[in-house]
Amino acid sequence: MSLPPLYDTFFIREPLRDDPFAVTHNPSDINTLIDVYSKSISHFTKRSRERAVERLKYELALLYIREQKWKKALRLLLPVYEASAWRREGWWNLLELLRHQVRDVARACGDAELLLRVEWEGMCDCKCVF
Repeated sequence: MSLPPLYDTFFIREPLRDDPFAVTHNPSDINTLIDVYSKSISHFTKRSRERAVERLKYELALLYIREQKWKKALRLLLPVYEASAWRREGWWNLLELLRHQVRDVARACGDAELLLRVEWEGMCDCKCVF
């Protein structure tokens, strides 16, 4: 005599058995994502959607960080960090997350001046060094 299943699959499919963290992306997936982000950035830039553009640049930079393309990530993060709407409007929690990313990328790039500026702002707890 067999035991009844613990999960009824009549109305609901079985849960996924694979590990979502084990999924690896091939280079064409990464290039597709980069292309979609770049097109989205240009689209929202034309429509003057500053916050959306900053968010997309941040997400694209995170993708570059994951791929260890430090210079490209820094090129996207730095303008967002220096003159972002997040800073002007006082979104300090978001700016703190961004500051940590800029610090890590500056360290990976070997940009000592930027690293010092970012660390100085963090130590002084001043909100307007840039």
